[in-house]
Order: sequence, then structure tokens, then C-alpha cells
Amino acid sequence: MSTRIPNLVWLGPRGAGKQTALHNFLQEFAQRLNQPFSIQIKRWQLQSSDGEGEITTSVEESTSKDEAKGLAYEISRIHKGFDVARMSLQDKNYIQSILANLKGTSNILLGEGPGASHIIVLYHAHLLSEESVILIQEVLEKYSATVSFLFTSDYPLHKRIADWFYEIPYPGVDRAYAALRETAPSLPAPNKYGQGDAWIHYFNKTYEYFNSIKNTEWKITIVDKIREWIYTCMQRNLRWCDMILYWTQVLQLKLEEPESSLSKERAAAAFAYLAKAPMGGGFVMLPSYRIPVAWEQFMINFLEILFEK
Repeated sequence: MSTRIPNLVWLGPRGAGKQTALHNFLQEFAQRLNQPFSIQIKRWQLQSSDGEGEITTSVEESTSKDEAKGLAYEISRIHKGFDVARMSLQDKNYIQSILANLKGTSNILLGEGPGASHIIVLYHAHLLSEESVILIQEVLEKYSATVSFLFTSDYPLHKRIADWFYEIPYPGVDRAYAALRETAPSLPAPNKYGQGDAWIHYFNKTYEYFNSIKNTEWKITIVDKIREWIYTCMQRNLRWCDMILYWTQVLQLKLEEPESSLSKERAAAAFAYLAKAPMGGGFVMLPSYRIPVAWEQFMINFLEILFEK
């Protein structure tokens, strides 16, 4: 019986149940191997050993004294699973340390034969930075005989690694959004596909606020509103590429309104600015210390284009 599994990515909207489907796949795979499948949660530590605050890629299992530190990850007898969304802006460092333990290793669990000895699971793989994608590409090229990757992703994978994966389309009702609406009934109803996104609602409200004051004189105090928007996004770990995406979607929705407050000319200029925004591409991350300043400058220019200030 072959123990080799291909690289797979469950592709579909958030909240559709991709992670549950991936867990079911792992459980069935473990049964084929006559292995128990029980997920435990541990913490992955990035150690700073040079005294200068630089994060190295050495890894240690957490102990009781630092249990609250590090990146929470799941582990079973057949896999390790990490959530890229929880890696914040250090995903390259985490990915590097995770993959460093795999390169060139041989089978440790699955017995004799050419089967993959490591199954690495990454949730929210669409949030991987360019540097992390390159690291994964290296492992795929050199160690594909002993490492298998299982991903979940809201969007198609980066072109560098997409050809290595079989896509499993996973449409479905956004259960997370449905649960959120139960606690916040003011959120819009899901669309005809059962999908919804609270961020679209928030970005739309932001647009409506600035649109409501476009005919008044804007003073320096407007920066406070911009910073309020920035830290609302940052505190919830919204990525730069997501921010660009949400503004794009909100502008498209505004254009589709019967009596739109947004002209085609201004929308075209805003879309062009979004396309050229510094570090605005997917899978590219800004250094953490630059985010507040970069987003503030972005919003000032963006609002000026939208409302001709």
C-alpha cells in the first residue's frame, strides 16, 4: 500500500469548511496507515540568540514557563499544521524554521518504502509572503519524495508553486459569517451563494463616512479618522493585500449601485492607484514598523483621488 500522497490545496471562500475537510482527509489517511489520529496543540518558538533582537531560525518545544509564547500549531502522528494568518508579519521566519527541520530527512513514521515522511499543513496559504513561497518552492523541488504539503486557501496559489498542487475546489456556505450575523444582526445578509464578509461591510461604512463629508473642509483632524481605520484593520491582522482587495470590491459595488455616488472616472483613477500602490501585490509583506505610516499615506492619496480633495 502506497503511503505517498500528493500536494493538495483546498480552494474556496472563507468559512466554507476547508479546514474540516482537510482534517477529515488526514483522519482517513491515518486509518489507512493503521495509525491513531489525535490532534494536539503545541507552540513553535523562534529563538533570539545573538543578543541584538534578530530572530534566528532555531526552534525549541515550548516549556511550561513560556507556554503562552510562540506560534500555536497542531500536531498528530502524521502531520504538523500551521496557520499563516497567525504568523503575523514574521511568516518568512516561521516558514524557514519549519522547513529547516525537514530538508533531507528520511522516513520517520510511515515505515518502509518511498512514502512521504512529513506532512506539513498550512492554513490560509494565500497569505504567504513572496519569501515564504520561495522557501516552499525550494523544498518542493529538492525534497518532494519525503515531504507533502496540504494547504487551504481562499485564492489560487502563487504561480511559483501552483503547478505542484492538485486543487480541490471547495465552495460552500460561509458558516463563520452566518455565526457572526447571529451576534451582529446589522451585518448584510449573505449573497445568493451563502457568502458574506464583515470586512466588506466595514470598508463600505468607511467609504460612506468620507463621502458624507466630501463637501466640507477637511482639516488635520481627519487624520484621526484615518488612523482609526488603520488600527482597526491592524489589530485584526488584516494584510496589505487584503486591504487592497477590499477597497477594490467596495468600489466595484459602488459602481453597480443604481444611483452611484462614485463616477466611472474617479473609480478608474482609484483602481489605477490601487493597482500601483507600493507593496500592493499579493504574497508581499510590508515590514511591521512601516505599516502605519504606509497605510496612512495610502489613505490620504486614495481619499484625495476618490473625493477630489
